[in-house]
Amino acid sequence: MIINFSLLTFRQLKRNLAFSLINILGLSLGLAGSFVIGSWVWQEVNYDKHFSDSERIHRVSIGFFNSGAFASGPERLVPYLAENAPEVEVGTRVERPQPSVIYVDDKEFEENPLFVDSAFFQVFDHEFILGDANAALASPNNVVITSELALKYFQTKNAVGKTILYGEGKVPYQIAGVVQASEAHTHLSTSIWMPIKFKNSSNWVSAQYFNYIKLKEGFSLENLEARLENIKKNAIYPIFQADTPYDEWKASGIYDFFVTPLVDIHLNPTMRFDFQEGGNRANVQIFTAAAIFLLVIAIINFVNLSTAQSVKRAKEVGVRKVLGTSRVKLIFQYLMESIAVSIIAMFLGIGLAELFLILFQSFTNEELINDLFLNIDQIVIYLIIGITTGIIAGIYPAFYLSSYKPIDALKSKATSPKSTGFRNYLVVFQFTISVTLIICSMIVFQQLNHLKVVDLGFDRENVLVINNASNLGTEKSAFRDKLMQHSDVIQASFNKRVPAGSSVWLYSFQSKEMEQAEGLQTFIGDHNYLETVGFRLLEGRNFIDSPSDSSAVILTESALKTLLIERESAVGSKLTNDLTIVGVVSDFSFQNFTEAPDPVALLYDPDGYRLSVKLRGNQTADFLEYMTREWQTLSLDAPIEYAFIDDNFESLMEKEKTLGNTMTFFTSIAIFISCLGLFGLAAFVTQQRQKEIGIRKVLGASVTQVLLLLNRTFTRLVTLAVIIATPLSLYLAREWLRNFQYKTDLNILVFIGAGLSAVFISWFTVSYFSLKSATTNPVETLREE
Repeated sequence: MIINFSLLTFRQLKRNLAFSLINILGLSLGLAGSFVIGSWVWQEVNYDKHFSDSERIHRVSIGFFNSGAFASGPERLVPYLAENAPEVEVGTRVERPQPSVIYVDDKEFEENPLFVDSAFFQVFDHEFILGDANAALASPNNVVITSELALKYFQTKNAVGKTILYGEGKVPYQIAGVVQASEAHTHLSTSIWMPIKFKNSSNWVSAQYFNYIKLKEGFSLENLEARLENIKKNAIYPIFQADTPYDEWKASGIYDFFVTPLVDIHLNPTMRFDFQEGGNRANVQIFTAAAIFLLVIAIINFVNLSTAQSVKRAKEVGVRKVLGTSRVKLIFQYLMESIAVSIIAMFLGIGLAELFLILFQSFTNEELINDLFLNIDQIVIYLIIGITTGIIAGIYPAFYLSSYKPIDALKSKATSPKSTGFRNYLVVFQFTISVTLIICSMIVFQQLNHLKVVDLGFDRENVLVINNASNLGTEKSAFRDKLMQHSDVIQASFNKRVPAGSSVWLYSFQSKEMEQAEGLQTFIGDHNYLETVGFRLLEGRNFIDSPSDSSAVILTESALKTLLIERESAVGSKLTNDLTIVGVVSDFSFQNFTEAPDPVALLYDPDGYRLSVKLRGNQTADFLEYMTREWQTLSLDAPIEYAFIDDNFESLMEKEKTLGNTMTFFTSIAIFISCLGLFGLAAFVTQQRQKEIGIRKVLGASVTQVLLLLNRTFTRLVTLAVIIATPLSLYLAREWLRNFQYKTDLNILVFIGAGLSAVFISWFTVSYFSLKSATTNPVETLREE
């Protein structure tokens, strides 16, 4: 019986080849888009889950002086927990990776080593090919590398015992272990692990190391949080010698522990000092919805295209029922056809998904995912999705076609218009999704353009920052003076931090009005700092080139409020540590676009390790060539490392740019699939109304009148979709924009443009059948009457 059904299915697909190909194309596009988006979502939600017992591993970080949460914490935390917390199985400390040079024989390699303690591989298990995981980092001059790196350095995986040289000092390290390179995603990504050189600090108010704790079985996050609360009360609170009761001191935010499960680190909001910018849970939700919508649109297409053929198959149904075929067998036959189309579409979708990745990377210069199919579980899920899609898509056509009564089918009365209402609802739903995606994509790009020009409180344009100016040593000032001679340079400044930079400085400040000190974000530079970076002085004066200003501080407006100081009387006010306020600058954003500007203090120090240069912006390429040439004349081994501040802010928008590009790419696919749906409905409607059109033409209707008559139906449907999509997309856009401190205004032209685009697309799509019907000789449609 299965063979018989399979033959019937094959013949039916062959008999209606054009519709079959359209069905397969629509489903394959929907499945391909879902596969790509699903792979990205899978990648994002499975960060760090490949480690054994990942659900028992947590990162403990701190915050102090109301400065927010730091990803890192004190050096002494892990040893203290090992001695005082019986629920802790093992803990490890990790230091922030720094770009470094590795020397192997006469070759140099740029790497990002991860500095870890000897217990690292007991917490984060790796597959050791060579060496002992428990002893590999026991010696301070041992390192562990991946098999991939071993092949790169020594052309063999058997690298244990071989030596590499680290850093400019070419310190020798011996390879004590080789681990299998893994494609699994982790926020602790590296190819080389090196031992930390600890400072043996007992200071609780420090944030140098990342502390990871693996709990024993049977213990939970709540147990760890209770233990940390006990430590804060009995070990840390007494250090502050607080006069206030513990509950008040705790509520003041002077010191806090933050515990984050390992599997949540990537998608949780990025903390200060974190390894890297993490993911975005909202984007994961948006893309998950997009994948579902693509499948829904593809299924709607299948239903519309299948029912559009119902007139042709009505007599087939009638004949088979007269010959004794039961409705159950008919339903099974049509479901078989649907599943067959879905399976073909699934395999085609896999190829299209690979093509989508190539096209996406070509058009956007972004890599959405490394690999489409990450593991066997994911492949099985996609197979299930493909087959399930076929079943869902085929249910309505199967029951609809099998419901024809034989007498009606054989008299050509099986084309009752009652069913068109359901198909119209499907098209409205389909285009509602498409129009919503169009509007949301346009708003994302409108917001991105807004962020490029929004006033952040300082002049971010044409400021170049040389990050490794410390390599100049005693030649720093001479190099700056050389740059100042270039006609394109306005000003130059040595400093230790710039907006959107990688470094973070935090000092505590206290005015006489305050009971507790507050931690403020701190920027440090010389007397040219304000002019070079473009900070706006509101009150008082700038720093002067004098040692006396080592006790001077300039505050932002929000910093004054934090320190309980009135702006009018701020200049000349004294702070603790013998600091005097000499000026006030406007608030400025320096780390992201999502939060209000933090309170900031600016301190004077002429000996910064960064050199910032303000350019006129006319001949930037000429200046870069000049700067590089002057750097090379100093015969430095390291190349000059520089970046523009506005480029750094551009990098802060990477997640939003990826969201915008991805939405645009897959919105285009969704629109194309929706057009296939309209194409199918147009075929159905014109087929039903052929005789009506013939009569109208006999009675004198023109081609234009017939064209307008047919297109009016689809225009109403798409217009209704636009009306529904407008408030829906408005709500979604406002929810997304709530994440930003700086928001674009929602322009009504976006909604009008999206609506008109949808109507134009619908007219363009259905015009083929409309024109064909409008220009057909009425004799051909009425000859049987």
